[in-house]
Amino acid sequence: MHIIKNQGICDPHMHIYNGRVYMFASHDRSPGNDIYRMDDWKVFSTDDLVNWTLEYTLHPEDTFLGKCDECYATDSAERNGKYYFYFSHQQKCTGVAVADKPEGPYVDALGKPLLPQGLADTPSYDPCVFIDDDEAKTPYIIWGFTCFDKKYHIARLNEDMISLAEEPRPIEHGPFWSDAPWVWKHNGLYYLITHRSWYSTAESIYGPYTYRGRFCYDCNNVDHPCVFDFHNQTYFAYGVPANYGEAETDHFFRATKIIYAHYKANGEIVTDEFIEDVGVGQYDASWKRIKGEWYFAASDGVCKKENGDGFEMRGITEGAYLYYQNVHHMSENAKLLVRGNCEHNPCTIEVREGGADGDLLGSYTCEPECAIQHGDTREFPISLTNTEGTHSLCFVFRGEGEDLFTFEDFHFIHY
Repeated sequence: MHIIKNQGICDPHMHIYNGRVYMFASHDRSPGNDIYRMDDWKVFSTDDLVNWTLEYTLHPEDTFLGKCDECYATDSAERNGKYYFYFSHQQKCTGVAVADKPEGPYVDALGKPLLPQGLADTPSYDPCVFIDDDEAKTPYIIWGFTCFDKKYHIARLNEDMISLAEEPRPIEHGPFWSDAPWVWKHNGLYYLITHRSWYSTAESIYGPYTYRGRFCYDCNNVDHPCVFDFHNQTYFAYGVPANYGEAETDHFFRATKIIYAHYKANGEIVTDEFIEDVGVGQYDASWKRIKGEWYFAASDGVCKKENGDGFEMRGITEGAYLYYQNVHHMSENAKLLVRGNCEHNPCTIEVREGGADGDLLGSYTCEPECAIQHGDTREFPISLTNTEGTHSLCFVFRGEGEDLFTFEDFHFIHY
């Protein structure tokens, strides 16, 4: 599902500022072009990943570039209360603008490129700015392509975020043939991803990176992706041709999609084909099941663990919660079945409206003896007191001890 329809929003780079998701994106002009025609860069924001607000448009004529129609990919970073907007001109150079707020207005910070043409042995475009989790919160910029025996390059940024603190160096990585690098970190590993969801991992930001494969097959390209965390959930954002699936694909007018991403214990990433079609941040009571790992928000400590059916939610203790917003087409006084297990102590599952402190719609107390008697997984019925329509459901867990409950999924009973 496209998050912003029919506007050519592509090359999404997501950042969390002040509790909101900000998307810094490029902008395909219109359908029917035979090359990329991109007149500006866009900033959108959201707090629910469903409803997006256009916050700012950066025009090339407001920078050192002047008017042009080759406004290629962009990225952003925050430092010391300032917000930085990195923008590339075709495959030629990358500049930077600065603002006091993530929604702008942005002013050209240098009046010239930060990454000029010929800076390194790779084109100076498609920037990714990564802030490490070390004590200094060290910032880096990564850019370039891996075609024609070239490599991505990386350089540490100075504290001012508009100058390089070191000479660029090449990154040793997997067998990519692409541009659009994006770097992030999970469980101490650095991840490097590009088109088609090809990705590699390394123990150092500089590499070498070991190729891990591909995890998303939504379309042939899976264009210019990024990975980000929001409310303790991991998301994968990427572009597709806006008319993908039609007889003649328009590769020069794209749209953006967001899906959930999950890490296996060995660091591999997997996604869900079903979510590619329906999107994130909303659900439907008619679905055969709503998987636990599709939550919109989770309390600290709750985590996804692999099992034979994909993933289950573990780390559930007193007061832990899983939140599923915008569950559409719920019947009045709905009844649902939660699939899972409590092994050690009784666990009460509360279903609340809108959040962990919301109105109580229903509850059920699970007993470990019953769970053991009926095998590893049971279905626990919860009858709700609700009106017909759309509701945001928060499952809150009550009880004593660690690992109160193993949460698999839930679905609604329809009579």
